Amino acid sequence: MLKGKKLSILGDSISTYRDASNNTAANATTYYNPYFYRDPFPLEKTYWMQVMNTFGMTLCVNNSWSGGNLSGAEDPDSGVNRVHQLSRDSGEEPDVVIVFMGINDLGRCVPLEVFAADYEKTLLTIGEKYPHAAVCCINLPDRAAVLKHLTEQFNAAIEEAARRAGERFFIADLFHSRLNNDFYYRNTVDGLHPDEDGMRIIAEVVTDAIKANVK
Repeated sequence: MLKGKKLSILGDSISTYRDASNNTAANATTYYNPYFYRDPFPLEKTYWMQVMNTFGMTLCVNNSWSGGNLSGAEDPDSGVNRVHQLSRDSGEEPDVVIVFMGINDLGRCVPLEVFAADYEKTLLTIGEKYPHAAVCCINLPDRAAVLKHLTEQFNAAIEEAARRAGERFFIADLFHSRLNNDFYYRNTVDGLHPDEDGMRIIAEVVTDAIKANVK
C-alpha cells in the first residue's frame, strides 16, 4: 500500500532527531532547526521511524523544531510558516504528511482562537501545496489532569480543522490512547518527551490511523 512512498513531518521536539530534522541535504531551510532527540536514543525508536518501517516508507522532509509553536504568523520558525517546506529541494514531494504540533502552544497559553485559525491555515497550505498527500494529524495527549479541559478544546480545534480541510485529512487519536495522565509521565525521559515505550505507543496510534484512512 505505502511501500516506497515518501513521508514528511511537521512537528516540534517530539518529532526531532539530530541530522534528520535538520538535514540540509533534504531541505536547506532546516539547517537551524533545533532538536531534542539524538544518540544514544535510538533513531529507530522514534515514533516516526517506526511508522516508516512498518509501511516501508522513506523520509522526504522532517521539518520539526524543538520548542516550536504551530501558531504565530509573525514567527518564521512557527509551524504555520515551516509548513511551506515539506518537500525536498530536489523537487520530491510527500505522499503522506504527519502534523504533530500544539503541545507548546497549549503550554504557552496561546489563545484557542489563534491556535485554531493557524492550525486550519496550516492544513489548507498542505492541501494546496501537496494535493495528493494524505495528512495524519496527531492530536494532543491527555498528559495532565489540570490541562485536560484545555487539551480537549485544542483537540476539538484540530479535529474541526481536519474536517474542513477535506477527506484526505484524518486524526490519530493520541488523547484517548494509553499514553495519558500518570502513564504519560512514566513514559517520558523528562516529564514531556516520550521515552522508548512512549514512542512505541505513539507509533501504534499513528500506524492504526494510517491503516484505517489511507488506501
